[in-house]
Amino acid sequence: MRAAVLRAGHFVEDEVPEPPSPGPGQVVAQTLATGVCGSDLSAARHTEDFLAASRDSGTGSFLFDPDADLVMGHELCARVLSPGEWQGKVVVGLPWALDATGTLRTIGYSTVFPGGFGERVTLQEAALVEVPGHVPPRVAALTEPLAVGFGNVARAAQDPGTGAVVIGAGPIGLGATAALVERGVAPVVVSEPSPRRRELAARFGAHTVLDPAVRDPFDAWREASGSGRSPTVYECSGRPGMLNTILHRAPRSTRVMLIGACMTEDVFRPVVGIYKDITVTMCMAYPPEEFARTLDRIADGRVDAAALITGEVGFGDVDAAMAALAHPDDHVKVLVRP
Repeated sequence: MRAAVLRAGHFVEDEVPEPPSPGPGQVVAQTLATGVCGSDLSAARHTEDFLAASRDSGTGSFLFDPDADLVMGHELCARVLSPGEWQGKVVVGLPWALDATGTLRTIGYSTVFPGGFGERVTLQEAALVEVPGHVPPRVAALTEPLAVGFGNVARAAQDPGTGAVVIGAGPIGLGATAALVERGVAPVVVSEPSPRRRELAARFGAHTVLDPAVRDPFDAWREASGSGRSPTVYECSGRPGMLNTILHRAPRSTRVMLIGACMTEDVFRPVVGIYKDITVTMCMAYPPEEFARTLDRIADGRVDAAALITGEVGFGDVDAAMAALAHPDDHVKVLVRP
């Protein structure tokens, strides 16, 4: 099958082997649209750091052979080809598949299970959600990144009326912003360098949107809240040094949800957070039901997922798209369409 292959640090269009034949509880599906994730860019540019984090944490689901061809893409929408109850249905799903040893692998970060930057994928039936007929596949593909934001806000279980600061307004930060507004959390302050992403954060309901080069988000939160209560911070940027900045700038007793993944080693001063009694939660898992609920929000128009799409490319242009995503003023979400 045709695919965009990560090979020697660059993406090239080429023929690759078909995905593995489906085992029990699995299907083969034809990819329709796949989002390029910031984690894809990190894994391509910082491959050794990405793999070291997987090994050091004992997380086998993200391990792959760095010397072999890799077909990325886990934010996908596809049409099921395998016979059975799913045949012909357009689906999204949590990007997991069990290999022959029973190990859970992440589609797109596996040498065995190619991702959505190829024409076909093997998917786990239990992870699938059917896409309503009126939702275009290109829009449904935004379910996975938005669900990370919605899911971790659900995990934090913030009460209405309490304030929040969102650092970074990429797809995950925008999902978190929409989720906070949905829960009645106020004020919601979003900090984002990109004008395009700041505009989207305002459309998604943020009460205050700012450029951190011009205004400190915690000063803005203090001015907007006027309550003396501490906010919950959703760090969605993954920028090196950001946790240390938060520890120094956040009010006492702040809770930090660390969602954005910094792939390189980082430095922070723990004693600052200790003295201020700051709680840091490092976020990987979230309630799985939030995935289907996020698709419901997209389907009924509560979330304008289409507004995030700023580019669409074929397999041959994935390398150029990755280079463009290094400049966040240019794009929010680029889709790969076979």
